[in-house]
Amino acid sequence: MKKSIYLIISLCLMFFVVGCNQDSATEWYDSKEVAIESGLKHEGAEINSVLSIEEFENETFVFYEYMGGLGVANVVESEKGYGWKRSQPYTDFEVGGVLAYSTSGFDIETETGLSVSVLIGKTFDSSIQEMKLLGYGTERKLKVFVHSGFFYALHKMPIDEVDVSPIVN
Repeated sequence: MKKSIYLIISLCLMFFVVGCNQDSATEWYDSKEVAIESGLKHEGAEINSVLSIEEFENETFVFYEYMGGLGVANVVESEKGYGWKRSQPYTDFEVGGVLAYSTSGFDIETETGLSVSVLIGKTFDSSIQEMKLLGYGTERKLKVFVHSGFFYALHKMPIDEVDVSPIVN
C-alpha cells in the first residue's frame, strides 16, 4: 500500500515538474523569420498583422494586431535556435466618453534577463498621426498606425516616469 502511494505521489510530482518547465514548451527554429511565422501561426494571426519588428538591446520584439488587440512577443535566441515567447495578454482599449487617446504599459523580462518597459496606446482621434514620448529628458516620436490607432515604444524607464502627448498635424 505504501509503495502505491509513493508511486502515485512520485508520478504527480514528475508531471508537475515537466508541466512547469517553460523551456520544454518552446519550439525552436533555424531563423528568426521562421520563428516569427510559426509563432504568429500558433497565435492564429497572419503575417500581414505584424506592425513592426523591433531590435532593442540585442533582443527582437514583434508587435502585431490580433482580433482588435495588440500583441507583443519576444524572439528568443539560444544554442537551440530561435523561439517565440509571448508572456503578456493582447491589449485593446475600450473607450467610454470622449478621449483622444489612451495608454497603458507593462514590463517584460526576457529569457536573457533583460527588463524592458513597454508603453502601448491607442488614439481615437484620426487627426493624431504621431505621439511624443518624454522621459529622463529625452524625447521620441512614436508612429500611430492609421487603421488601428495603435502606438507603442520599448524603453528602460519605469512606466510611471514617462509622459505621452499627441502631435496634431
